[in-house]
Amino acid sequence: MKNEIKNAIRHLVTKAYEVFVTNKSDVSVVSLPGTVWEFETSVINHNDFANNFGKSYKLDMQLVESDPDVYNGSLRPLSTLFPHNKVSSYVLSRENVEYHEQQLSAAVVNKVKSNNIFAWFDFCGNPTTNDLHLINTALNKNVTYVFTFNTAWRCDTNVDPYVLNFSKITSKSVAIHAYLKTLADTLGLTVVWSFEYISNHNPMITVCVSNDANVLADKSFRYNNISLNKNQIVKSKNTSITKVKTVKRDLSAVYVDYKNKIDDNTIRAKHNISVQCLAAVKAWVTMGK
Repeated sequence: MKNEIKNAIRHLVTKAYEVFVTNKSDVSVVSLPGTVWEFETSVINHNDFANNFGKSYKLDMQLVESDPDVYNGSLRPLSTLFPHNKVSSYVLSRENVEYHEQQLSAAVVNKVKSNNIFAWFDFCGNPTTNDLHLINTALNKNVTYVFTFNTAWRCDTNVDPYVLNFSKITSKSVAIHAYLKTLADTLGLTVVWSFEYISNHNPMITVCVSNDANVLADKSFRYNNISLNKNQIVKSKNTSITKVKTVKRDLSAVYVDYKNKIDDNTIRAKHNISVQCLAAVKAWVTMGK
């Protein structure tokens, strides 16, 4: 695929996968191959190499595609011996791979066979509640999850309400990062990397969370460049400057109380904020606020 940035992201995710599988006897992979299938091919190749020349491990893959045209284009047609997509046929020829035409959901993730799950949730679209909450499938599992979202929401009707509201007083990237970190904290997961980039002229964010010892020990994955530029945030808003200043002043008071180690219940009652909002403030503090 001739996209320098996307290729770099794919290389990073593939490297994380290779570290994740180290010394494991079984691994499950969940992904959205689209039309490229490069990550999925690298997973198959790694498993083939391990099984023939290294320490073997069992692998099963759950792959999904919601676009009928893309899905059908990846399958071998009945009328010819040649597939539409030769790369996809290489992956789909394996008995341990399932490919379905459907939306990626928790049910798909829960179908995997292993307790060790590596997932690339490469949505590249808006951060919907369903997509963000796939992180909850990590409960009682050993995981590394990579999320990819667009941060140029032309239409925000399907954006998770909490992320949408928080983005109005911070930025879209900060809102996505903070919300995922809030959920990750409750599940005992660590944010490994979180950064913004431009792909095909579209601003994107990728966030990786994990509780896997191998991935957490590899410091080369630790990277965070989420912008916290207040001036940039204010300029991007459509609401009045007065409203922006009022909201920020209220949140600043929350920051002060949190840093002074006031208990959570007192902070929430004093500032009339939700549990999620307070958790997001905590996440924002850890990002350097």
